[in-house]
Amino acid sequence: ILSSNKKVLYYEGGNCNTTHFPGKLQSKLDNLPNSIVRFYQELHNGFFYYASGGMGLLESNDIVVFDDEEWGILDDLKHPLKIYLPTTFGIFGSGMGGYVAVDLSDCDSCKATLWFSNRQPKYDINFWDIVDEWIVLGMQG
Repeated sequence: ILSSNKKVLYYEGGNCNTTHFPGKLQSKLDNLPNSIVRFYQELHNGFFYYASGGMGLLESNDIVVFDDEEWGILDDLKHPLKIYLPTTFGIFGSGMGGYVAVDLSDCDSCKATLWFSNRQPKYDINFWDIVDEWIVLGMQG
């Protein structure tokens, strides 16, 4: 991709025929918003900046299962956690500890959480709006 300042950026869009969701997500796939499932099954198995593996939708086998991670930020949250870790999955990765995550127990209309390993989360954001915004930021080079 040629950025706005004429820098060549390399992005990878994986083959949708190789999509394989983590077991904990696979068993709850019916709860994942259809637009996300269709992206992975019909377009790309992830789409991200090649050099870092970030600033994009993670490859399906790299989707972060929040319950499997150690989140030091949990002790520092100013407000009660509004997501349920066993049903929350990081779909988009910033490459620097940030995720756009979906809690499958409460993801109507592609509601998502902007999650950072070192900052307060932002809840009830639209998944595709923040994904689009972050991808554009990444492509600006």
